[in-house]
Amino acid sequence: MLLDNNTKKVIELIGMFDDLKKIDKIRLAIYLLENKNFDINFNVKDIIILLKEVLNKLDLNYSKTIENFAKYKHLLFLSAKYLELTDIEKKKFTIEMLFNIYETNFDDKSINKEINNHLYVYDYCYSLMNK
Repeated sequence: MLLDNNTKKVIELIGMFDDLKKIDKIRLAIYLLENKNFDINFNVKDIIILLKEVLNKLDLNYSKTIENFAKYKHLLFLSAKYLELTDIEKKKFTIEMLFNIYETNFDDKSINKEINNHLYVYDYCYSLMNK
């Protein structure tokens, strides 16, 4: 974990997130970042674009279909748990979620390189924690 002062709820949710398949981590991250429900002085759009590019490489049908998030019941459960968090916990969870993705080995050198070079987790963390 990147932060050392997380609540029990955040730690439990990150544990569930860590158990997801790699592709589902990306799906959930996109969904939560698009619907984050808090203000931030950071360009989250670039992170979403990067994650969508990664998802497109992991799921060749992603760009050809409209994604129905409702068919991923386990992701809906995690997003519901996310909604139970306070705003501060949501911010901390998104930081930990992106850090988890940053540390994940996707077994594809191009994806790993893309994430390591363009997923600005530390900048995102700094902008959230210093607001």
